[in-house]
Amino acid sequence: MAVKQEHVVIIHETIVKSWLRDLSTFALFSAMIGIGWLMDSGAMQWMGAIIAFITVLTKATGLHKKNRKNIAEARLFLDDLEAGRA
Repeated sequence: MAVKQEHVVIIHETIVKSWLRDLSTFALFSAMIGIGWLMDSGAMQWMGAIIAFITVLTKATGLHKKNRKNIAEARLFLDDLEAGRA
């Protein structure tokens, strides 16, 4: 069975949008750990910690920037995608 691959192209992102994205990611695993603590759920606390670890590891290794492109590269990628080469 072939896996359909989706492509996401972000044309413009400001510093504030980037910070808000990072803040929402931090809020996600903080909320999971906090709610897990309030509910006395060790599993939820561990999942929040694992998500936090993976997020920090991904940002530290630069994997999150692998698909970033400048405008010319994005235009070329979109042309290739339209022509069916991507």
